[in-house]
Amino acid sequence: MEPNQNIKIALETMSGKGSELGINFLQLQTIIRGVKYSHLVGVCWDTCHLNDAGYDLVNNLEQVIEEFDKIIGLDKLFVIHLNDSKNIKGSHKDRHENIGYGNLGFDSLCSILYHPKFVNIIKILETPWNNSEPPYKEEIIMFKNKQFNNFLNR
Repeated sequence: MEPNQNIKIALETMSGKGSELGINFLQLQTIIRGVKYSHLVGVCWDTCHLNDAGYDLVNNLEQVIEEFDKIIGLDKLFVIHLNDSKNIKGSHKDRHENIGYGNLGFDSLCSILYHPKFVNIIKILETPWNNSEPPYKEEIIMFKNKQFNNFLNR
């Protein structure tokens, strides 16, 4: 890295499924502080990974945001991967699910997408594609309309 570059790197939150690092905000803070040009390093929230790591995005989103801000700082949140989780909170498994079909649920993910503190943060759909048609168009429509529709007919 060069000191005058403007390229930034986002460390993705991890679910804790093995020997990985970055499972909680303190680990991410330690990694960021250990980088020579730490002003260029931030975090990518993966909603499935946060859930599977034990963060309660469904019932305590504001507390999770507050904890992240105190430990790392919201200015270090560069991007959010939006996806649901096939697993319960704290399962440490990392199994992504389509929007609204998992344990986070549509309303919780919609709250993250439209949260006032996340207005200028990049959001990326990162949901499974198992059928002949990708789900992304329908998921985007649901988010735009702020209403879940059972497009996968599950």
